[in-house]
Amino acid sequence: MRQEYPAAKDVAQKELREVVASTEALLAALGNEGGEAVEELRGRLKATIADVKRELGSSFIANARETISRARDTASSLDEFVRGSPWVAVVIGAGLGLLVGRILRD
Repeated sequence: MRQEYPAAKDVAQKELREVVASTEALLAALGNEGGEAVEELRGRLKATIADVKRELGSSFIANARETISRARDTASSLDEFVRGSPWVAVVIGAGLGLLVGRILRD
């Protein structure tokens, strides 16, 4: 049974929209400032914003869902391994703990 987690998707979309809004505000603040470099920057930012807005809907959500799905699959595989070989998992965990402890101590 696969569950949807709209909260993570909504948070990521909100943050990306805030970045786009901040960039648009920066463009507005530049106003009519002159200079070739400023005009080039303004043009590239406008093109990038348009691309992000166009792609934000479907591809961004699809990538987020794919990443969440892979994380769930990895967690499921790890859970199966631990349930199938609990003592091996304990030994691996203890070994990693010793290794991290040694690294942090030195």
